[in-house]
Amino acid sequence: MLRKHRVAAGWTEIRLARTLSLSHPQICRIELGERSISDLNVARCLTLFGVFGQEHDEIIALAKEVNDSYRLQAHNDRLPDELRTLIHYETTATSIDSYQPSLIPGMLQTEDYARSVFHCTGVIPEDGIEPRIKARMDRQRLLNWSRRPSFRFFIHEIALHPPMIGEKIMHEQHLMLLLACSWEDCEIRILPAEAPPIGVFGGPFMFMRYADYLPTVYVENFSTSAFLEDPTDIQAYRAIVYRLASVALNEGQSREMLANLAG
Repeated sequence: MLRKHRVAAGWTEIRLARTLSLSHPQICRIELGERSISDLNVARCLTLFGVFGQEHDEIIALAKEVNDSYRLQAHNDRLPDELRTLIHYETTATSIDSYQPSLIPGMLQTEDYARSVFHCTGVIPEDGIEPRIKARMDRQRLLNWSRRPSFRFFIHEIALHPPMIGEKIMHEQHLMLLLACSWEDCEIRILPAEAPPIGVFGGPFMFMRYADYLPTVYVENFSTSAFLEDPTDIQAYRAIVYRLASVALNEGQSREMLANLAG
């Protein structure tokens, strides 16, 4: 929003940086959502750009929400508005740990598997399913980038035997997972059925690390998602990742299990 109004008002990033006594890179990071900005500076920007009234108040409220380090966005029946933010976090990360207790991670889903999952939920309108599938498939391109982050996927064994997905679709999905085991910087670790209960580790999340910034955790629930940056949250999820790594099968054992399923 700040970038849109800055451009509309004819302000350059450098001019704004000088006015706010910030650096040019800081302005770039603020507009990319990588850096928070104080309520005071948001208000100053809006005044400089000539933004007043209801829109002024809505942007101030949004800035307060972002600065709380908990960016919540309702999904309802449309694509999550924070999807672009998630893609930005994924593409700039150096490593990503992903945990899925009951489904195959979206980054590794086949198109037919993703379609079956969306249909099984029964809450997504028919005309909203295909756009979601396309967005999911587009995100998978990150796995083929030359400068991609290293991935470690923790998948519970229960996700490999879902009763609601057809055998043919799951066979193709097992083959996909087995193929992914051979990709560079892609590690798949299976949590065996006898591992601690799913609830011990909570719901699905992604723990993303960066070269120049603090880690971020993306938590996705049924109707909302959150990006967590508070040090207390980061420490808690770091401990969960460590615990997952200690109880999951190693790479070789996980590959063997997937090979047996694919066979």
